[in-house]
Parts: sequence; C-alpha cells; structure tokens
Amino acid sequence: MELTTERLVLREYTTTDFDAVHDFATNPRTLVFVDWGPNSEQDTLDFLNFCTTTAHAVPRTGYTLAIAVAGAVIGSVGLTVHHGTAAEIGYTINPTHWGKGYATEAANALLTFGFSELSLERITATCRPENAASAGVLAKLGMTQTGRLENDRLIRGAWLDSLVFGIDAPKPSPELAPASTCNTQ
Repeated sequence: MELTTERLVLREYTTTDFDAVHDFATNPRTLVFVDWGPNSEQDTLDFLNFCTTTAHAVPRTGYTLAIAVAGAVIGSVGLTVHHGTAAEIGYTINPTHWGKGYATEAANALLTFGFSELSLERITATCRPENAASAGVLAKLGMTQTGRLENDRLIRGAWLDSLVFGIDAPKPSPELAPASTCNTQ
C-alpha cells in the first residue's frame, strides 16, 4: 500500500528502513510523549516485523506506514481498525523534522484513506496533555477533544493522563431531490 501527498510518500515498511526507524525510536526528544522506547536493536526489528505481519493479515486491521520525504524515512503513521467501523490513528516524526507540518499531512492522508477506502465511521487519537504540538495537529485535522483519561498509561514508571480526540466520517452532501410534478385533472 502506498499513499502520496504533496510532499510525502506513505508506504509499507521494509527491513531497509531499520536505521531511520532506530534513529527516531532512540531519540530522547521523540520519547518524551510516547509509551514505548527507547528501542533496542531487537525492538526495532520486532517493530519492522510487526509492520510486515500486519500488512499481510487478512482481514487487514493495521496500517502502520513509513513517512518518507524525498525517499528518506522521517517518521511513522498508523491506523488501527477496531470493530470494523472505528479506528485509532497515531504518528511519530523524527524530531529533526518537527514543525514542518509533516505529521498533519501524513495523518490527514490516513484519515482520508480510513473514511473513503475503509468506510470507517469514527477515528480517534490520544496524546499526552502536555504535548501541545500533537494536540494542535489533531485540531488541524478537524478532530475534537472528547475527553481526558486519567492515569491512562504507565510510561517509564509513572501513570500519565491522555487527552482523547475524535472525528466522525464526513456526512454526504444531501442531493437535491428531483422536482415532483403534480397533475391535477
């Protein structure tokens, strides 16, 4: 599977992406707001194997894609389908590429894919309350904060909260009904 945007290619991971993934998965700046990492080399291999396995699952419920700019992998975006009509989206960008709109662009492409190709009815996302940049990305995507989960995730020995965001599938525009004719004879 491959999706393209104005600046990005979202594609399946391959084992040749090891160095790029390991770079952002061990970067202390990346790890501030996520519940995984820092990756060992085995963790990175396991992640790449997981991506390959889920890409070939039938039915497919996981779409974890590499985000590439000019051929270089700079991050990851994923969509995990739950119960057939709902999914959760997430993303990670190498800190050397933060602030360039790549997360918004990649996540928007996956939202569009989820609603148009998978016929999803709702997509959610979570982020740490102190991650203002990620909350901003979710707002730019049109997602609305729907809640806060207290002590939601155990991250490096501390229970932390999560903000919950969601967006429903766009409603089709009502088509104009043909004008009815009335014959009174």
